[in-house]
Amino acid sequence: MSETQRLLGSGKTRGLTRTLIFSTFVTCLGSVQFGYHTAELNAPQSVLSCSEFKIPTEGRPYDETWLGRHGMKQCVPLDDMDFGVITAVFCIGGLIGSCFAGPLAGAVGRRTASMATSILGLIGSLVLFSSNSYAALFVGRIIVGLASGVYVVITSLFINEICPLELKGAFGSMNQLSINSGILLTQTLALKWADSYRWRWLMFAGGVASVTNFVLWLGVEESPRWLLSKGHIYGAVRVLHKLRGGSYEAAKQEVQEWESEQSGSGTEAQSYSPTKTPTPWEYLRGAAYAKPRMAIAVILTAQQFCGINSIILYGVKVISQLLPDHAIQVNFAISIINVVMTFIASLIIDRLGRRPLLMGSAAAMGVTALAISIGIKASMAILLVVSTLLYVTSFALGLGPIPLLIIGELSAPSDIATAQSFGTVCNWLGTFVVAFAFPILHDMLGGYVYMIFTFVALSFVSWVYRNVPETKGKETYEQVWNGY
Repeated sequence: MSETQRLLGSGKTRGLTRTLIFSTFVTCLGSVQFGYHTAELNAPQSVLSCSEFKIPTEGRPYDETWLGRHGMKQCVPLDDMDFGVITAVFCIGGLIGSCFAGPLAGAVGRRTASMATSILGLIGSLVLFSSNSYAALFVGRIIVGLASGVYVVITSLFINEICPLELKGAFGSMNQLSINSGILLTQTLALKWADSYRWRWLMFAGGVASVTNFVLWLGVEESPRWLLSKGHIYGAVRVLHKLRGGSYEAAKQEVQEWESEQSGSGTEAQSYSPTKTPTPWEYLRGAAYAKPRMAIAVILTAQQFCGINSIILYGVKVISQLLPDHAIQVNFAISIINVVMTFIASLIIDRLGRRPLLMGSAAAMGVTALAISIGIKASMAILLVVSTLLYVTSFALGLGPIPLLIIGELSAPSDIATAQSFGTVCNWLGTFVVAFAFPILHDMLGGYVYMIFTFVALSFVSWVYRNVPETKGKETYEQVWNGY
């Protein structure tokens, strides 16, 4: 019998039950949609913006298709600046959604907030699907950005609250794996639909995912941590028992330990033991949050400033400089590697630790970004493709999954919801800067733009070494920050 089968069968020791797996899967569907919407404009950019016309082999007039008969234009005229804004405004929506995600999840619960967000995501996808103008695309991207901002906060928060300590690394990395799976999904569908007749169906598919997510949440219980925070002690014990299996007494004991953490009355002396969740303003200004706040801000921002979204958002454009006929296929291969390597990271993250993977990942990204720069400037297609694949691989093994995971591990239990929103907002700001500035810098600097990413990545390695504690296996806030 395999280890997984043993754990599933017994429901003991590590708490790996079918309920836990299903609950994690459902919440991760939100991050799948986040990844999907992040990359949905990448492959169809040229046909959506009327820059190029790719006609399917059947070649019948567009006006005779279902879309054409229902008044949907074959394309929406956009120049590079317009398209950059449409791409980047998604981040503004995400930033706003992340700001409100923590308070929303705290007020109505993780489950209710996720179901409401699924409805919002459906509306945004339908707006994009039916868009015939720049303004409609702008509004649709704002809406799906809002939904994605809420999704990515709640996914990390919910997973952190339901999984046992020894599985937090593996389960926490499922968030990034899901984001990458969403990116892969849109690139897979783009192989068939990224033409002048069918690009709208890429937008429609996002709405289908939202409906699926809403329905599946009906079968998931609320977070036991949230139930306890609202005084529902019996409900917290009952849900935790279902999630972890084992004995009812073990679940009751763990909930009692959570109560001690909340009241600051644990047996271990703690220098910091707040009893209530800070507001975003309190978190931004409070001296008690300074160390985790700085670490979270730098890690979540640097994840983007190392340049990964130059590939996720504009990979087809970058690759097409040297391989115009195979750019979509190469981008599809990049998405596959991103998913596979993130899965591998989930298997090693609890063995190697967070700091070594963060530093090793960023260092490798710095080197491969330099190789991308050389490949572009020297017109070496093979070097460009190989270095891009290694660049994405390096990201997936550390700098991809760890930032969203480590927010909860660097924070005190009562601060996690607010810290998760704060960190995600920092991440959205970084994403917006790269999404908006990369096309401009690429036009100005060409391949040299990747040298900027090299500098940022290598500087980040030094900063992590000096300022970020290892969180693997640490049970309390005091243990994490001891010595820092």
